[in-house]
Amino acid sequence: MALASSKTAVRAPFSGARSVAARPTSLRSSNAVFRPQQRISFAPVAAVSADITEFEEMAVDQEQDASSSAAVPAGQAKLRVRMRGYDIGILSKACEQIKVIAGMTGAKIAGPVMLPTKKRVYCVLRSPHVNKDAREHFEIRIHNRLIDVGNLSAQTVQALMEWVPPSGLEVETSIV
Repeated sequence: MALASSKTAVRAPFSGARSVAARPTSLRSSNAVFRPQQRISFAPVAAVSADITEFEEMAVDQEQDASSSAAVPAGQAKLRVRMRGYDIGILSKACEQIKVIAGMTGAKIAGPVMLPTKKRVYCVLRSPHVNKDAREHFEIRIHNRLIDVGNLSAQTVQALMEWVPPSGLEVETSIV
C-alpha cells in the first residue's frame, strides 16, 4: 500500500479507518458515494407516545380478559410433570420423591405413567479404513414418565418449586 504524501501517517490500532481490502465489497466500487447520515427529527414524538400508551392499555385489557376467562377453580387444576432421562433408577427415584411431596401436602397423584421409550441406534465402522462389514451398534434409550398432581394447594406448588430434581433428568411442568 503506497502512501500519497511523503509524510508517514501513524494510525492507532483498532481505529475506524480501514484499508481498501478490509472494506466490504459493496463499498469497494469506484462509483460509491459516501454521504453523511441525515438527522432524524423528533417532532411527532407526542403522537407516537400516545399510540404506545394506547397499545399498552389495550394489551393490559387483553391480559385481564384472558386471565378472567381462563381461571380454573383450584380443585380442578392439575400440575402435569413430565420427566425424561437415560437412567431408569434416577427416573424412578424422582417419581417417588414427587409422590412423597404430594402425599405430605395432601395432593392427589395420578401416575407415574410410563410413556414410550425412545431408542436411538448409531452404527459405527470398527476399522478406520477398510472392512465395511465390521460394524458396531450403539444405542441410547430415553425413558419418559408422566405424573399428574391434582387437588393443588399453594403449599403443594411451593414444595414442588423448591424440589431439586436429580442430575441427568429433564423435568417439564405445565398446568392442565
